[in-house]
Order: sequence, then C-alpha cells, then structure tokens
Amino acid sequence: MYHACPVCALEFERASGEITGGMGINTVATCVLEVGLVIAFLLAPSPLALEIGALVLVGVAFPILFYRSSRGLWVSLLYLTGNNTEPD
Repeated sequence: MYHACPVCALEFERASGEITGGMGINTVATCVLEVGLVIAFLLAPSPLALEIGALVLVGVAFPILFYRSSRGLWVSLLYLTGNNTEPD
C-alpha cells in the first residue's frame, strides 16, 4: 500500500491507531454482505453445503480484497471532516 495518496499527497496513516477506522469499515461491509447472503439463501434455498461454502468463501475473500478500498474510504472520511490536518 502506498504511504501517501499519489494525487493529493495525503498520508494514509499519520499516527498509530488510524488503521482501526479502515478495519471498522471493512468489518461492517463484510457483515452487511454476509447478512445479505443469508437472507438471499433463506428466500431461495439451495443445498446447505453450497450455502455454507459460499458464506465461508465470501467471509474470507471479501475482507482481503476490500482492504485497500476500506482504508481509502477511511482516509476520505478524515479528509472530508477535516481531521487529517491535526498535528501528531
């Protein structure tokens, strides 16, 4: 992952602990996706092994693939609220 944004030069992690916001976004997005899949499986039943396999696959792969985007969303939120200019 880049240290800073190549466009605006905003640092992605200015201080220790800022990674937590991106992790929170990632966790919430994964939970929402998993709950959506469970609801879809309840409405359109399929073999239980397929449902469990899909839930495990999504639960493992999605957070890994979405990690950079969730960090970017967190930095965007900090930028929009003006919290990116606080001194360390």
